[in-house]
Amino acid sequence: MVTKDGEEVYEAGQAFYWPPGHAPVALEDCEYVDFSPTDDFTTVIDHITSQG
Repeated sequence: MVTKDGEEVYEAGQAFYWPPGHAPVALEDCEYVDFSPTDDFTTVIDHITSQG
């Protein structure tokens, strides 16, 4: 993950928090479970869908 503070690499089994402004980079195929506060998630989805 690329953030304003640098890069982070995560391994299987780790928990993490991605702050606003992150940019994911997939080094290999993976699956993960994403938990987000509903209001924050809705704001992100609204922004993404308005870009089309």
